[in-house]
Amino acid sequence: MDLEFDWSQEDIQHRREIREFIERELPDNWDEISQHGPGGDSQAAFSRRFCGRMAEKGWLTQHWPAEYGGRDCEAWRHSIVGEELWAIGEPRGSQYMNVNWIGPAIMQYGTEAQKRLHLPKISAGDVLWCQGFSEPEAGSDLAALRTRAERRGEGDEAVYVINGSKIWTSYCNHADYIFLLVRTDPESTRTKGISVLLVPMDTPGIEIREIPSVVGERYFHEVFFTDVRVPAGVLLGEENNGWGVVNYALQFERIGAARYARAAVTLDHIAEVAAERGLM
Repeated sequence: MDLEFDWSQEDIQHRREIREFIERELPDNWDEISQHGPGGDSQAAFSRRFCGRMAEKGWLTQHWPAEYGGRDCEAWRHSIVGEELWAIGEPRGSQYMNVNWIGPAIMQYGTEAQKRLHLPKISAGDVLWCQGFSEPEAGSDLAALRTRAERRGEGDEAVYVINGSKIWTSYCNHADYIFLLVRTDPESTRTKGISVLLVPMDTPGIEIREIPSVVGERYFHEVFFTDVRVPAGVLLGEENNGWGVVNYALQFERIGAARYARAAVTLDHIAEVAAERGLM
């Protein structure tokens, strides 16, 4: 059986619509707004308006199920959106993460209360998230994480008390929530005893420190947690079984981040400059 790799006419038309939308919505000073990347102050602020306009069009989460604010579109539509937006510097800012994998993880593992709280905000383009994964001694080896969350109390009064730190955290300086990996079983090792918490970033005890970076201001940070108390209801999935949640989420993490589209534009620009200087 022959496979058809070309875009359908409907997809081609949708790509045209996205480009026309970008042309209308991006301001004349977009290069200035986006110079520090999705983590920059101005781009983070702009992302709320831009994503709100995308949501009004029904495009921000169009590949999501309709019951969660989507339009039941095929994933290819999401790929088209990602390619076009990354090519011009990602005006969704950090909200591409919301759409790509944070929302789907909440759909899969969240309680009904968590779905009601978080999914409408993501689908409306009105919330910023960051991910709390890497630690000073647990970067690529994520299972070595040490940030601790101790459960205290029972029933509705139960809380988690969080202590530890994360590093190389993007977008946290403007985030409303952090998708946080913690160790809830102090006797556990490696992938056992890990849980995921959906923590509001304005919770007392959270401190953010920027890490100077060559890739742009406001890009990387350290996040410190000192006796941070959150309701036990922020637990996503089962306690001590967060590794499965993480594996599920990471299936989606990079799919919608079409950095290759941005790289292609950059390489074309380099080639143009080289040609102008007689180097090609």
